[in-house]
Amino acid sequence: MKIRWKLLILLLAIALVPLIVWTGLHLVSMRRLGGRLASDRRAILTEIARHHLRHIVDDYGRIIERDTEILELALRIQVDEVEDRLARKPPASPHLFFGEDYDKGVNLPSGMKPSARLKRLGPDGKVVPIQVTYDQQVCVPVSGVDRKAIADGLARLSTMPEAYRSLHESNAKRISWQYTALESGIHTCYPGHGGYPGDYDPRIRTWYTQAKEEGALIWTLPAVDVSTRMVALSLAMPVHYPDGSFAGVTAIDVPLESIFSELTLPEQWAGDAASLLVFPGLKGDESEGKLVILTQKSYEGYRKDWRGPELKQYLESEDTDELKALVADAVAGKSGVRKMRYKGKDALWAYGAGGAEEAFPVVIVPYEKVVAHAEEAEKYVLDRMTHNIRIAGVVMFVVVVIVAIVAFIISRSVTRPLVRLAEAGERLAGGDYDAGVQIRTGDELQDLGEIFNDMGPKLRQHADMQRSLAVAMEIQQQLLPQESPKIDGFDVAGTSIYCDETGGDYYDFIDLVDLGAGKLGIAVGDVTGHGIGAALLMASARGVLRSHAGRHGEDLGELFGVLNTHLVRDTGETRFMTLFYGVLDAETRSLEWTSGGHDPAIWLRRSMGKIEELPNTGVPLGIMEGATFDSVKPITLEAGDVIAIGTDGIWEAADAAGEMFGKDRMREVLSACADSSAADIHAAVVAAVNEFLGATHQQDDITLVIIKAM
Repeated sequence: MKIRWKLLILLLAIALVPLIVWTGLHLVSMRRLGGRLASDRRAILTEIARHHLRHIVDDYGRIIERDTEILELALRIQVDEVEDRLARKPPASPHLFFGEDYDKGVNLPSGMKPSARLKRLGPDGKVVPIQVTYDQQVCVPVSGVDRKAIADGLARLSTMPEAYRSLHESNAKRISWQYTALESGIHTCYPGHGGYPGDYDPRIRTWYTQAKEEGALIWTLPAVDVSTRMVALSLAMPVHYPDGSFAGVTAIDVPLESIFSELTLPEQWAGDAASLLVFPGLKGDESEGKLVILTQKSYEGYRKDWRGPELKQYLESEDTDELKALVADAVAGKSGVRKMRYKGKDALWAYGAGGAEEAFPVVIVPYEKVVAHAEEAEKYVLDRMTHNIRIAGVVMFVVVVIVAIVAFIISRSVTRPLVRLAEAGERLAGGDYDAGVQIRTGDELQDLGEIFNDMGPKLRQHADMQRSLAVAMEIQQQLLPQESPKIDGFDVAGTSIYCDETGGDYYDFIDLVDLGAGKLGIAVGDVTGHGIGAALLMASARGVLRSHAGRHGEDLGELFGVLNTHLVRDTGETRFMTLFYGVLDAETRSLEWTSGGHDPAIWLRRSMGKIEELPNTGVPLGIMEGATFDSVKPITLEAGDVIAIGTDGIWEAADAAGEMFGKDRMREVLSACADSSAADIHAAVVAAVNEFLGATHQQDDITLVIIKAM
């Protein structure tokens, strides 16, 4: 029997009871009902908030752990690069750009432009972008140091921009500055920029002194950055000369906005909640037993005094016992949610899993915000009760009392299954996918219980699928080139950006040593669709192409015939692949190509000031067995010529209005950046597509290879 019928029968039966008996109880019963409803709602909202906050801090804690590992790995790579250069013979003619060059606007490196992320306070107090270049670093000798004495060190560090750039490109959102300071009085920073104070000495900054003293990788407390005047975190590590002696310190600055960028709170909490990153105080230190604030939202913004000390504050509460318990949980690596006082008011404190010396997130939400809806519900019930009493009179007043009492009694039979559901839900939230509940009410609550029991296995399947996709993504990324090839007379760069975990786009650089010295195979392909199926077909095509390129490389048509035969046999009727494959010859400075249904490559003929296309020479691969493919006459590339080979994810990228990026825009970008390196041209095209998309999600894989004749 349905709940509505049960309620109807009970209400009709109660209506037969003499109304006068319940007259005196009506007001009290209704008030109790309103209070009970508000109390129940408050309890439910609090429990929901606890679960939600627990998930938020646990997920964000994992993000912080991931980012910390990535940044520390990046710093260790940076240390290796610096020490490698300190061990090498310095270049004879190093390219050096000093702080005064940037400040005066003379002898500037290429690529100078206002940064969209790096800004500072101008003389008038307004925020202005910092002029930076990602092509070079800035050298800042400490005032009073003899430049001849440090010339050797400056020369050794002159090639660091290429190492900085590689790390920065893969961690652009996590890194603001990368810099190295030597004990001799040298300071270099990437990206290159000006604005250093004349009395700046890195050797007295906390990141330098602490790394030098501890002799290991360290994280500093928040401090004001000398360039942006914004509070930032730094991780630093000492570097050494080949003989093991201390040389200096290299470091990375982490902007605060990157730390909190992936922490999202519900809209009704966000304005009043406090988001912090803290760590337990060190044993034997003044901070022992306390929570030291590593960073918090209130640190964001600009400061004028960069010479001030680190911002060291403690997270405190009037509920000292609860705070001690929270610290104990953190040291033991446990996450949780506690109700504690914060700045004189009750609040829910959600904290992630930390460790004895590890940072973890804390989110504090005022309790009044959590139960605001319950308070409103209680007020609404009381207001409506008074209004109905005045209108309905004594008779309706008694009826309402009777109905309220009955509803209160039967609510207990409804809430028991709900409590069991909540308990099972807590186990499910904790990762117990076998959590279930037995409800035998024969109504909608039983249906709800059965639906809940089906959730665990489905969530387990979803988690397994996510792990499988992560492994597939990692494997596919390893199949793509890990670095640009080196070939005399040419500058080559390429990459694939997938819209899902895995994709169907493909590019490759194949060293054709079997065909002679100075020959490089370049492939760009696009499998229909994306996801696991496309990724498998891409991997199959890659394997066949690499195994046959050296044997059939002299006849590209024959090579495509072999590849087509394999794909026809390996794919169904709905899967096929377009492919551009060319052989770049350093000796003749020529490119011979064959294209199976792929969009024409774009040839920017610099000396002639025009753009041509390299058309496809056959049908897509995998459609028709026995298809033939022509190999056209090779083209000769002159210095400054640029060839762009891409997939349709570039020109078919559509913004929110449905307009496509188009090949005309791509040609404009190529023409504008023709004098740049292949990597810079590639980056300019990708940046133009992303700017065109705006907030619109990328719908297709994007692959682009740039060949520039030098």
